[in-house]
Amino acid sequence: MRWILLYCCVLLTFPISAQACVLRVQVSDFPPYSYQKDGEWLGSRVVLSQRLAQKLNCGVRFYDVPWARALILLQQGDLDLMFNLTPTPARETFLWFSRPHHLEKLAFATTLTDPQWQQLQKLPKLVEFPGIIALTQGSYMGEPMMQLLQQSKFRQKTLEVAERRVKNELVLKDRAQGLVEDLDYLKFAIANFPEYHQLTITPLRLAQTKVSAGFSKNSMLFAQKRQLEQAIAELDAAGLWFSELP
Repeated sequence: MRWILLYCCVLLTFPISAQACVLRVQVSDFPPYSYQKDGEWLGSRVVLSQRLAQKLNCGVRFYDVPWARALILLQQGDLDLMFNLTPTPARETFLWFSRPHHLEKLAFATTLTDPQWQQLQKLPKLVEFPGIIALTQGSYMGEPMMQLLQQSKFRQKTLEVAERRVKNELVLKDRAQGLVEDLDYLKFAIANFPEYHQLTITPLRLAQTKVSAGFSKNSMLFAQKRQLEQAIAELDAAGLWFSELP
């Protein structure tokens, strides 16, 4: 028994590379952060994953998993990390959050042509929105918005969808007339995809927060938390971790 315990201790002190680790990272169709081209995953979050994996002498494997499902897999330890997360008390029960990697801005966009909605600036006004608002299930949209969602009158105007792609299609097909989305994603989509030209990004910003990578406390990789912290600190010091750009 003593030798078994000693062996386990030695394993925990070896570098991650000695255990042939693979970094299991959540991705989705979320340009410019992550997207597929010719069967290969590209984007700024893919680059961050590769930088971190290289620092840890690990391989990296990408899993195309919807947002809400990814949080469940992280809680179970079946994924190692997910980017673009806002730390909350509930998430911190099963996730360790790295230092921030990006300044996220959440915006409201609509297909309505009425100027009063295209120029929307105040969050409380959304209670009067004459349509359905599509939201990403499990997404933290800032405390004011989360409180607004507690009002039954407003809640009836919203539709939560687990997958971002499906949520956005609801708006593009006029099954919803507004959505809350990452500002950089909206700008990228409108600039690159003709079907998004019908969307207007309003001046309303629901949240502007620094987001982090969330690491599962239940994955085997978390046993090397000190090495993770050191690797991220070194990347950040070199200007290769945090960026306000997408």
